[in-house]
Amino acid sequence: MRNFSLLALSATLAAQEPPVLITTPPVTSPTFNATALGGGVTEVAQITFIALCGSTPQKWYITATVKTPASAFYTGYTGEATSTGAGAYTIANLTGTELSALPAPTADYFAFNASDDRLVMVFDAGASFPPSVFVRASTAAPYVPFGSIGAPVPAGYRDSQMGDTITPWNGTTGVYEFVYIDGNDLKKVAMTLTAPSTVTLGTPVLIATSGVAKHSPSPMRQTTGLDCGKCRSFIYSQNDSSADSYFRSAWDDTTLIPAPGMRVWDDANWKANPGNIGGSLYWAYAVAVYGNPLQEDVVAMSSVNVPLAGGANAIVCWAPPKATPQAGFVILGALQSPGINLSPIITRGLLGINPAGLVFLPTQVFDPVLGEMSYTLVFPSMPGPRSIDMQVGMFDLVSGSIYLGNNAGVYWR
Repeated sequence: MRNFSLLALSATLAAQEPPVLITTPPVTSPTFNATALGGGVTEVAQITFIALCGSTPQKWYITATVKTPASAFYTGYTGEATSTGAGAYTIANLTGTELSALPAPTADYFAFNASDDRLVMVFDAGASFPPSVFVRASTAAPYVPFGSIGAPVPAGYRDSQMGDTITPWNGTTGVYEFVYIDGNDLKKVAMTLTAPSTVTLGTPVLIATSGVAKHSPSPMRQTTGLDCGKCRSFIYSQNDSSADSYFRSAWDDTTLIPAPGMRVWDDANWKANPGNIGGSLYWAYAVAVYGNPLQEDVVAMSSVNVPLAGGANAIVCWAPPKATPQAGFVILGALQSPGINLSPIITRGLLGINPAGLVFLPTQVFDPVLGEMSYTLVFPSMPGPRSIDMQVGMFDLVSGSIYLGNNAGVYWR
C-alpha cells in the first residue's frame, strides 16, 4: 500500500480517450461459444464471469443465457472455467445440478447473473413478469426460488445483473446491488432479501444515462489487490447504430462521479450482455442469430471514488490475459483534449494527459492469467470536491508495442 502524493488537481469534463482495442476490428471467438459451454447448448445470448478469488488453478464462475434443443425458449446456464494457461480454459457445465429447481420455460428467461459470493441469482422471467430472485445456502447447493423484484424496477426484460455484495445472504437476510434497465438508462438499487420471500428495494441511482437506449450492464470486478470481487467499472451496450460496445470507468452514481460512457466498438451487428476476464471482453454477438461471442481485447482502467476524509482505495487496470509479459503504467496529470497522436512510438491510442507535468505511478506487470494489475493507495483528505486525471498504458515486452487506454480520474466527493 502506497501513500498518494497530491501532484495535480483538476476538475475536467472534456472529451476523454476510450479503452484501446489491441485487435481492431475485434474478432469472434470460440473460447466461450455454444460448443465450449457443453450440455447441448446451441446459442449463447449472454455470458458473465466471476473470478473465484484465490483458486489454484484460477477458476471463474460462469452464468449465461442459452438455447438448447430441449427448449424453444432461452433459459439459464451455469458453469466453471478453469485456466489451462493465459487465455485458455476448460469448462465444466453445472446447469443440471445448480438450476434443477428452475421451472421449464414457457417464455424466454434471460440475463442469468449471480452475486460475487454465488449465493444469489437474478434473471428476467419474461416480458410480462418482474425479474426473479433465486438463492442457495452454499455454493455446493442448487439455487431455489425466493421471490420477485417489484417497483420501482419495471416488469419485463431488464437485463438483470448483480453489483456489489453489501451484506452476504445468510439464509435469513442479505443485501445486494441489483442493476437493471429503466427506459434509456441503467440504474442500480440496494436490494434487501428477508426470508422467507421478501425483496425490499432502496432508492435507485443512475450509473449510465443519455438520450439513447442502453442495456446489457456488466460490472468489471477487481480480482487482485485490495478487494477481490468489488465492482470497479462496467461495460454495457448503447443503441447508436445497432448495439455498440461501451465502457464506463466508474461504478458510482453519474451524478456523483462525472466519468462519461466511452464507445469501444461499433459495427452493424448486435453486441449485448457481455462478461470479461481481465481486458478480454466477450459480447454475445448476433448477425442473424447468436453465434460465437465477439472478443474485444482492450487496455482499460477504473476511476476511483475517494471520500473527502481520504483513505485507502484501489485503481484497477486491465489488459487481455497473455502468457508473455505485459508491463502496465498509469500517467497522472491534467486532461489533454483532443488526444495527441504519438505514432509510431505509440502503437495504438492517443495521449489523453497533457505532456506538461506528467507523473507516472510505478510500473507493474499485468497478471498473465487474470489480465489485471492494481494499485492500492492511501489518498489524502481534501477540503472539498477535487479530481485528478489519469490514463493507463500497456507495453508488450515481446512485440515492443505500446498501447494507451482510457482516461479515468481520482474523484474526492
